[in-house]
Amino acid sequence: MSIRSIRIPDDIDRSIDYVARSEKLEKAQSLRKLMRLGFEYYIAKSYERGRITLREAAGLLNMTLSETLDLLLEMGVKGNIRAKDVMDAMKYSIRY
Repeated sequence: MSIRSIRIPDDIDRSIDYVARSEKLEKAQSLRKLMRLGFEYYIAKSYERGRITLREAAGLLNMTLSETLDLLLEMGVKGNIRAKDVMDAMKYSIRY
């Protein structure tokens, strides 16, 4: 894990404190949690807009494809996989 020194605006600092108190975490853990949630949201929106593929999203999140799909569904992001894509993948897997 790398160490970064950043300036945090007061409103964000209050948010970090709130999460730390609510979840009984240290401030650093609270900040890491909020950063992860923000990154997951950013990736979900990028996927939803078609900027990245499911595989790219999974790689960036360091998750499996099924874990990523579960996360996206939990966030209300519908997959952009068409039925034709699924059928083509099934045909390909049957051949090999």
